[in-house]
Amino acid sequence: AIWVCTFANCQFGEDFGAMLKECPFIRVLQTVELTVLVVDFQAGSLSRSWCGLEVKYTTEQEMEFVLYTSAGRVGSSYVSGGPL
Repeated sequence: AIWVCTFANCQFGEDFGAMLKECPFIRVLQTVELTVLVVDFQAGSLSRSWCGLEVKYTTEQEMEFVLYTSAGRVGSSYVSGGPL
């Protein structure tokens, strides 16, 4: 199964809970094995607080985290370093 928060969360009126661990972003991450973040040339998603929260939770829980740019997976032979 794939969960895409842009499509899965109502952006107007979602119940985000009283604590961070109750928000839909964390609730879904508790059920997955892998987090994938796709960034554009300007890496705009990194300026969104919920994306930062997802990255932080994923790394704290020592879950697999994968970062993609338009050139491919970061860390592959196609995207091995340098600016996004």
